[in-house]
Amino acid sequence: MRHLKEIEDLVRETFSLWDEKRQGFSWRNYYWNHTSRVRALCLEIGRREGADLEKLAYAATLHDITKRYDGRILTDENGRRITDEKGFWMTELVMPKRENLVTELYHEHNLYHTLHNISGAFISGEILKRYGFPSDFIESVKLIIEAHLKPLNADEDELKRLYSPLESRILHDADMMDANLGYVAFFRNIQIHTYSMIRRNGRADLRRYVEGLPRWIDMKEGFVERLMTPTARHMGEERQRRKRELWGKLRMELEEFEFNRRYGLLGVIEYFMSCADDPNLVEQMSYLERRWIPQRLNWIEGEGDTDVRSEARRAVERVIEFKRLLSDEIEGRA
Repeated sequence: MRHLKEIEDLVRETFSLWDEKRQGFSWRNYYWNHTSRVRALCLEIGRREGADLEKLAYAATLHDITKRYDGRILTDENGRRITDEKGFWMTELVMPKRENLVTELYHEHNLYHTLHNISGAFISGEILKRYGFPSDFIESVKLIIEAHLKPLNADEDELKRLYSPLESRILHDADMMDANLGYVAFFRNIQIHTYSMIRRNGRADLRRYVEGLPRWIDMKEGFVERLMTPTARHMGEERQRRKRELWGKLRMELEEFEFNRRYGLLGVIEYFMSCADDPNLVEQMSYLERRWIPQRLNWIEGEGDTDVRSEARRAVERVIEFKRLLSDEIEGRA
């Protein structure tokens, strides 16, 4: 796909223009990690649904290009999130420390305090124009990007305009799934809660976090019903099922807390929590494969008791399976 790599480089550069490590429910490395996963998931869903993969590739790559302007979610005096006329959460404006083409366009067209799906759609159109894409292709990509956030207060005509294109429904689904369903959403939840616990209490409590997971899993059940394409709904159901199975394994591990903190899934969660300052899922997955898992396999050989070695191997096998499924989600395969 022509110019996609150049556009990808521009998006990654744009995400690096802010120095803030945390903005709302996102962090510095999250923006590109999320974008690349959403693109992979869009292309997988698109292949199964018969969508235009070229439009999806560009729209997914560009969909969050102005999201780093979105900061803390604004709340009223009662702590309730403030919404605009379309039902979207309102956020504070966070300005970049450096500039590039994207920030110049943002300033030139006075897009301040505009939601990132709207400002991002506009700027994406301007970028695609500079690369000489046909106007009808540009307008399609802009609409897909605009629609990745669904307005809660839209009438039927507005919803039809936004979601008649199959590609709009696919990007909406991929974006929602990545943040809310499956193991990638579990990683995000770990990082959000760990950061919050450290800010409140000065430390993160592994047991307390894990014991609170059923409430989070239940809360995400309704997101499956909000997915718009059959493929996404099937994938969303599978991701939600995996989370419930994961909780079953973690509940069992809690009975031998210290042992599974050393060898099992509890240890993986604790490792993820230790990186809450500036998490990077890609790097942390690499560490699991290169260092964490091989280290545990070596430790097993040093265990003197045969039963302990067998239990430790089962614990590490749970980690290996978790890593395999998480890798599949990162690549958009599951």
